[in-house]
Amino acid sequence: MSEEEGPAMFGRMKQASSLYMRDHLSLFVFTSVLFMIGALFGAIVVGALAEDQVASLNESLKGFFNAISLDQTGTTASEITWHSAASFLKTVGLLWILGMSIVGLPVIVIYIFIKGFVVGFSVGVIVSQFKGQGLLFSMAAILPQNLIYVPALILCGVAGISFSLMIVRSRFTNQQRGGTGTLLYRNFLSYTGLIGAVAVAMVLAAFVEGYLSPTLMRLIVPHV
Repeated sequence: MSEEEGPAMFGRMKQASSLYMRDHLSLFVFTSVLFMIGALFGAIVVGALAEDQVASLNESLKGFFNAISLDQTGTTASEITWHSAASFLKTVGLLWILGMSIVGLPVIVIYIFIKGFVVGFSVGVIVSQFKGQGLLFSMAAILPQNLIYVPALILCGVAGISFSLMIVRSRFTNQQRGGTGTLLYRNFLSYTGLIGAVAVAMVLAAFVEGYLSPTLMRLIVPHV
């Protein structure tokens, strides 16, 4: 690749990304709001836990913090990375498959909500037990990888919902089967390519979770 081709390719990718964002803005807003509502519900549920459940979570967290401070978590950075990468890629694969079916559309919506719920609940539990220090720990343990994971998840959800909606529309159009099939195939290739890019981002998030987050947690734990 020549020096001129590099910037030109980057420019085309940037333009394509901008067009995709513009054409799917409503879906991006919907999916982002859905994730945030899920996170809010997760945080609210923490306040409704019974006292014995709270006490159990508190003991578990203290044990976890102690293991981190002593560097006795029993897992290496590479193990965390590969475990997270496998989990994240399963999520991408599931959403990719769901996007190729009409019935997958509501499942994607529910899945995005649940993912938001899990993040909100996790942060809520830590903050409820350790207040400001808990928020600081959450930023170290949860925020770094989620700065990549959450946008990638939302993009994956938008792509899946969009492709599923296109399948629905194709079922109710009066176009000839051949033309519709060709258009569907082209969009499938674009959809799969986008999901592939999301998968790369998810692997990057796994490396952040495996190598950066544990280091930050070890720095924060003594202050919790």
